[in-house]
Amino acid sequence: MTKSHNAVDYLMAGHSCSQAMIMAYSSKFNISQETASMLATGFAGGISQGLTCGAVAGAIMVAGLKFGSSTSWDRYTNEHCALVTQEFCHRFKCRRKTIECREILMENQVNPGDPGQMGKLRESGLCAGIVADAQEILDQLLDEEV
Repeated sequence: MTKSHNAVDYLMAGHSCSQAMIMAYSSKFNISQETASMLATGFAGGISQGLTCGAVAGAIMVAGLKFGSSTSWDRYTNEHCALVTQEFCHRFKCRRKTIECREILMENQVNPGDPGQMGKLRESGLCAGIVADAQEILDQLLDEEV
């Protein structure tokens, strides 16, 4: 599989982590940038609650596009996609210790409840590093076609 666009570029252009991830791969799956962005909007900021990191959520959406099923009865494909998702999360946790946005931020001395600190995230490069990690792991999984 050819390399995707750089998700960090989308992040730095003002998109959320989840948007940046899926937008970087949208052309590979014949999805418009607009549709990709809209689909991922609600996953930003750990589903707006500090839960699953937006970069992780975006990567899992891309994994679904590559490995997912369009039917409910295709158990093999559904199970395979679940295994790819688990492997992605395992590799991400090896780098960031968790897939939870709030925990990643707090590990890096950022209080997710402080709007002033949250506004500085883009400038700090923390989210860019997280998105870069997620994209590198996802590219590996897509190349391996696990």
